[in-house]
Amino acid sequence: IQQRQFNKASNSTYCIFMVNKPYAITCSVVAFYIPFLLMVLAYHRIYEPRQHLQEPRQHPQEPRQLPQEPRQHGPDQHSSHRMKTETKAAKTLCIIMGCFCLCWAPFFVTNIVDPFINYSVPGKLWTAFLWLGYINSGLNPFLYAFLNKAFRRAFLIILCCGDERYRRPSILGQAVPCSTTTINGSTHVLR
Repeated sequence: IQQRQFNKASNSTYCIFMVNKPYAITCSVVAFYIPFLLMVLAYHRIYEPRQHLQEPRQHPQEPRQLPQEPRQHGPDQHSSHRMKTETKAAKTLCIIMGCFCLCWAPFFVTNIVDPFINYSVPGKLWTAFLWLGYINSGLNPFLYAFLNKAFRRAFLIILCCGDERYRRPSILGQAVPCSTTTINGSTHVLR
């Protein structure tokens, strides 16, 4: 500790945050490993049923039917659209979780290992791993903007100080005066 506290360049001492083994394990488990496990379980529960839905439902011995003319708003089209939307959401969730884990895992692995190897992890490596975790927070808005159209539009409006070309008149601002009406429980905009 004395060697790590003394800064030879400035001839002064500085504060070092060193944790004991029980604290390092408890802190890392509560802050990273349990949330990581819960995210993996949640993603598994989301992804597993989707795998069963994508399996072909037609048995090999059944004759193949000729394709019927598509209906504009039939159940197959609705199911297909819903499947695409859910697939995109699952991929987005996977990317967000993957980036979180890749950015924070080095820090939390080091946080547990360091007390067991007599605090021999170099300070610069600690700092690099900590900043990698912090970078994840800065990376999230860009990931969401890249992966989600609505978030991207809102992000552009904020960055471009409300530039009108990024607004959707029906949602983010009314370009033409309008009124609303309720039909069968859903609200519709009238122009």
